[in-house]
Amino acid sequence: MENRKVWGICLAMIVSAGGAGGQQSATPPKTIEARSTSATSAHMPAADSAQKVVLKIGSTQITESEIDAVVSHLGVKAKAIVSVQGLRPVAEDYTKMLLLSQRASDERLDLTPDIRFQLQLQRVETLAQAEYDKMAGELQISQEEISQYFTAHRSEFETVQVQEFLIRKRPQGTEDPKQGLTPEEARSTAESIRKALLSGTAVEEVAKTFDTSISVMLVDQRPRTLRRAEMKPILEKATFDLPDGGVSEIVDIAQALIVVKVLAHQRPELNEVTAEIRNKVQQQKLDAEVDAMKKKAGVWMDQEYFKPLVTGSSASQPTSLPPRSQP
Repeated sequence: MENRKVWGICLAMIVSAGGAGGQQSATPPKTIEARSTSATSAHMPAADSAQKVVLKIGSTQITESEIDAVVSHLGVKAKAIVSVQGLRPVAEDYTKMLLLSQRASDERLDLTPDIRFQLQLQRVETLAQAEYDKMAGELQISQEEISQYFTAHRSEFETVQVQEFLIRKRPQGTEDPKQGLTPEEARSTAESIRKALLSGTAVEEVAKTFDTSISVMLVDQRPRTLRRAEMKPILEKATFDLPDGGVSEIVDIAQALIVVKVLAHQRPELNEVTAEIRNKVQQQKLDAEVDAMKKKAGVWMDQEYFKPLVTGSSASQPTSLPPRSQP
C-alpha cells in the first residue's frame, strides 16, 4: 500500500487533470508550463525535436511531445515537483502506469463490469468537459454586457472593513464554563463591549478589558474585509447600513452574540471587477445553454428516487456538480 501511495501521487494528478488544482484542456498544448523555471529550462524542446524519442518501454516509444502533453495535464502540485526535480518523476510514473495498464489489459480486467463502467464514465466525463470548454471558448462577452451587469448588481461588489467580537453562548444543559457564557452573561458582556466601542475606545483596548479564553470570546485583532454578497443576511444588515466608524447592534445567532465595529466601506469601480463580471456573465450563459439542452432532450427524473435526504431550507437549495474547470 505504501508503494502504491508514493508513485500514485503524480499519476493521480496526470489522469485526473484538475483534481489537484490543475485544469483539463480539450487539446493539450505542446509546450510545458512547468518548464518555465530555471530548474527545467534546459529541457525546453525545439520545434523540430517534438518527435524525438525520449523514453522506451519494450517496443513502445514515447516522444518528447507525448511527455509534453502528459505534463500539461499535471495539477499545480505536480508541476511544482517537476519545476524542482525535472521530468524524471514523470517518466518513472508514466512508465509504471503504462506497464500496469498493459498487464491489466492482458488479464482482461477492462472487461470486468466495474472497470468497464469506470472507463465508460471517464470517456463521458472527458467528452463533456471538452464540449464545455469549447462552448466557453466560443462565448463572446461584450463590454456593454459587463457594464449592464455591474449597474444591476453593483451592491454585490461592495465590501466593508470590520473588526468583530464574538461571544460564545454556552449550550443549554452544559455547565462547563469553557463552552461559553450563560445567555445572561453573554448578553451582559456584549452590551458592555458595545458601550465601550460606542464611547470611542479602541478595539484593542476593549479586547484587553474583556480578555478571556479563546473558547469563550473571539476578537478580530486585524481588520477583515467582507463582501456584501458573501455575508449572512443578518450580519449584512447589521454592518452595511452603518456609517464608517459605526458599531452594530448585538447580533444574536444560535451559538453566539456578535458586535461589529465598522471601519470603512469600499465601493469598487467597474474596471476593478471587470474580469470577475466577465466570468459571472459567461457562467450564466453557459448555464442557460445547458438548461436549453436539457429542455430539448426532455430530461425526466423519478422524484421519489431523487428526493432530498434532508428537509427544511437546506433541501430547497440543491447544489450542482459543475465540470471540473470553471470559466
